[in-house]
Amino acid sequence: MSELYEVVQYAGNIVPRLYLLVTVGSVYIKTKEAPAKDVLRDLVEMCRGVQHPTRGLFLRNYLSEVTKDKLPDIGSEYSDEGGMVGGGDVKDSVHFILQNFTEMNKLWVRMQRQGPVKNRNKREDERRDLRLLVGKNLARLSQLDGVDVQLYQEAVLPKVLDQIVKCDDQIAQQYLIEILISVFPETYHYPTLELLLKAVSKLQGTVNIREIFERLIERLKPLLTGLDHSQPQEIDVFELFFSTAKLVATPSEQHNYKLSQTDVLSLYSKLLEELVFGVYPNHTPYINRIFDAVYDHLVSWAASEPATASNDTLSKLYALLKIALDKQHNVVATLATAHYIDIVNTHLNASSQKRIADEILKSALAHQTIIPTVQDVERLFACIKPLLRDEEGSASDEEDPDDFAQDQNRVAAVVHLFVNPSAEVIYGILTNVRKEFGLGGTKRIKHTLPPLVFKSLQLVPLLKQMTAGNPEQWGNVGKKIFKFVNETVTVLERTDHKELAMRLFLQCAECASNVGFETIAYEFITKVFEIYENDIVDSKQQFRAINEIVGTLYGLLRVFGEENYDTLITKAYVHATKLLKKHDQCRAVYMCAHLFWGEVKGENGGEDKEWKNGKKVLALLQKSLRIAEPTMDSSLNVSLYVEILNEYLYFFEHKNDAVQVKYLSGLISLIRKNLEGMEGIEDSSSDPVVAEEAGLTRLFFENTLEHIVRKQKQGAPGYSEIEL
Repeated sequence: MSELYEVVQYAGNIVPRLYLLVTVGSVYIKTKEAPAKDVLRDLVEMCRGVQHPTRGLFLRNYLSEVTKDKLPDIGSEYSDEGGMVGGGDVKDSVHFILQNFTEMNKLWVRMQRQGPVKNRNKREDERRDLRLLVGKNLARLSQLDGVDVQLYQEAVLPKVLDQIVKCDDQIAQQYLIEILISVFPETYHYPTLELLLKAVSKLQGTVNIREIFERLIERLKPLLTGLDHSQPQEIDVFELFFSTAKLVATPSEQHNYKLSQTDVLSLYSKLLEELVFGVYPNHTPYINRIFDAVYDHLVSWAASEPATASNDTLSKLYALLKIALDKQHNVVATLATAHYIDIVNTHLNASSQKRIADEILKSALAHQTIIPTVQDVERLFACIKPLLRDEEGSASDEEDPDDFAQDQNRVAAVVHLFVNPSAEVIYGILTNVRKEFGLGGTKRIKHTLPPLVFKSLQLVPLLKQMTAGNPEQWGNVGKKIFKFVNETVTVLERTDHKELAMRLFLQCAECASNVGFETIAYEFITKVFEIYENDIVDSKQQFRAINEIVGTLYGLLRVFGEENYDTLITKAYVHATKLLKKHDQCRAVYMCAHLFWGEVKGENGGEDKEWKNGKKVLALLQKSLRIAEPTMDSSLNVSLYVEILNEYLYFFEHKNDAVQVKYLSGLISLIRKNLEGMEGIEDSSSDPVVAEEAGLTRLFFENTLEHIVRKQKQGAPGYSEIEL
């Protein structure tokens, strides 16, 4: 074999000669007639004879392939350890591969500098197609059993990085750093991280450092997440990444990078998302350091380039802010981050400010984040200002009404997240919130003030419990809260939101009655009637208002004295009789009948309270019948009669002696006669709506009769005498 090895070296053409030499050399090593390390050293040196980039790459790739199973390594038969005298060890294999890698990389880079400039893109595509030939050398190094962490740190990595930095080629540097990260395990990168990042900072300025950071963090993450970060670590991984990022993001003679604003923001976003939240999710100081750095860059850019930031920059900045929201799941913690609010208010445009404000509210509501202090609320409102008021010069009238309502509903919903064990703190929060909401204009307060009222009313029972045993203190505190809600609702009353204000006053009256404040409850009901008389003019709104007033008054019996209660329910009845439409009058009057037949159980063992006037109830039911009688619509007329029949049955079951069987039997007979007059309407094909209404009315009556029959079978008192 030695003679053949000598003979092939005299072949005529150098390229065929070297392919033959590599082939014979491989067999020469396999026969063990010569030490592996000597043959390998000879072959890698002889390949220098081909300096044509493409031919040289393929020749050296062929050399790497045919010798890959003949490299001296731990357990290899071609090493000194395996029995081959002078065969070498793993260090010789490392030297061989590194030398071959260095020469291949030089040839690969040289391809870029050959040929005319117009073919540059074509050459770059060709180079990308050939990159695997160079990368195989690094993969081969990682496959050597003898390359441990120490050898990698001392002999492999320094030489590889030196070659990568010196080649000064973007395509080569980007690919080789990434393949280096991929082929070696995280246990090798962890102790050598400082050396690797130092080399990264020296790469050509067009290298995508964000992708390198992303790959490296992803590679290290399994190892880092297994560490106990509550204890000091030998290597501060965050500090190494952060210092490198800050170095390359700042223009300096120490590196070649000239990152754009979007590149810098993308880099910090990747550190925040992948490293901080991926490995140190609860480490607030790391989050603060990133936002400190970002803010410093923003201030520097604003000073040197005062023009408005580009859309790409705003988009990246918005993405960075949103990462903190999405990953922390805690708006309070996010808004407390260093310079977060400054970045939102100073370095975003109006559109981006509104988008991030919307995301802040969505995050708070989605995770039901408790906002406990005045300071936390102030931070929140500082970030959602675009949703709280119109900025000067903004075209608010052009905003879609549905989108506007949705935004304001989120603002309103967040009020319920203001929670603190101290009622005094909550009251302070609500006072400040009302001032802020008051600046939003009339179109916003109809959304934002109602939840403020309900949140205030929630304080009432809590304060009563806290001041138990001290009536004087409770009286002062309670009146203070009701004065606050009265002022808040009055703001709505003075705008176009009259009906809303009326409903809120009803809620306030009910709350006041629940804690025994008769005078305050009476005052609220008085305001309700004032609004009804002066501002509610639409007939549908009036009927709806009477319905709500009657429902509220029925529950206020527990607190009112006879005189006050009689005054209010009489007032409600008078308004009911003055409704424009007769069917509305009819229904409102029979609803008012319930106000004269009420009963409330005493609280905490107290006496029961009742207000029962059977004759008045009967009079109202009969009046509702008289009102319903002239109704021209047959279906509506019968439907009203059936409704009144059900009211009679209610009071009959509740032992109102004035409601006698003869009234029930007479009303049933009247309904039957009117139903006979409706025959044929249900089968009408000309107006299906009328036919459907007639059918429903008949069904309503039949169901009522079934109820009476069931009661008769059960032996309910008085029902057996009802004539069906």
